Amino acid sequence: MIGRWWQPVTAAILVTAAVLLGSALIADSPSILDRPGGEPLQSTWRNDTVSYTVQEGATAEQVANELEVLGVIRSARQFESLVRLMGVQDNLSAGEYVFHLGSPVTAVVDGLLVRPGPPQISVTFPEGMRIEEMAEILEENGIGIAEQFIFAAQNAQLPPGLAAALPPAETLPENQRLQGYLFPDTYFVAVDSTPAELVRRMIEEMNDTFSNELREGAVARGLTTHEVLTLASIVEREAVLDEERALIAGVFLNRIVAGDLIGADPTVQFTVALDPASVEAFGYWKEELTFEDLQIQSPYNTRLLPGLPPGPICNPSLASIEAVINAEQTDFYYFVADAVAGDGSHRFAVTEAEHLNNIAIYGGQ
Repeated sequence: MIGRWWQPVTAAILVTAAVLLGSALIADSPSILDRPGGEPLQSTWRNDTVSYTVQEGATAEQVANELEVLGVIRSARQFESLVRLMGVQDNLSAGEYVFHLGSPVTAVVDGLLVRPGPPQISVTFPEGMRIEEMAEILEENGIGIAEQFIFAAQNAQLPPGLAAALPPAETLPENQRLQGYLFPDTYFVAVDSTPAELVRRMIEEMNDTFSNELREGAVARGLTTHEVLTLASIVEREAVLDEERALIAGVFLNRIVAGDLIGADPTVQFTVALDPASVEAFGYWKEELTFEDLQIQSPYNTRLLPGLPPGPICNPSLASIEAVINAEQTDFYYFVADAVAGDGSHRFAVTEAEHLNNIAIYGGQ
């Protein structure tokens, strides 16, 4: 139902208005109506109730006539007169309703009026963030504390389709169980919402965004949803330009198929940030990785171990998910950031010699 702004009408006003109108306004029922454009009025009866949809832009007269035809109210004229008397004929809220047959007209009008929802704020989670970073954003916006969000993300349940390929929690680092499963977007949140409620919404959004078509595409490529989200999270952190996402994904898939190292620095950054002391000193994405960083023994360190890490390193966007499923077929096996252009683009190469030459010329990291 659409958000409501009109303040609730007190029972005293409704009762008074009903008394003023009286039963003299009851009119004969009109014949079955067609809505504008020839659409028939549709409803579903269950016992003594009926479902009814108020269309966007519907007039009070149209709503009154349809409710009378359905048997919800006895008189369309009485309904119209009441809303005019109250001055609320333009405050009927579009949406789906269930009414008892033969309801008092005052109760029906009251149920259809636009009412205020709780105050809301918008919270934006950029793509490519870890759950911990999302938690900090939430706390900054006054929705609980960061630890509550992280706890909720660690303990939330996934819908069956997403949960099917999720590894056991004990195989993943602490608080990383659902890393990659919270869809990054702007959410409108009631100020009295809890972090757990928002986590559920973000999971639902990921479940809806990862459509059946995309899941079929993943199967065709031989990937589970978890593997897609894992690789998409790496693409999210590597790609700057949208047009390069699918190409970068293609390079990584070439390396995976060959049983080679992916060699993605963002996976090392993720590994380093599992240490709170490193986060305190360098943030969640340490820019200058040292030789010691690259040698950290971790299943997430794709500089040391072949194939995909155990799970996502951040929460990827739809663009990165689609890039993995629709990855470009390419002979490229290497890429490096083009520091000369400085626009986020990369230089791609087929052979190691070409790659080393690109590094020498374009100075990427």
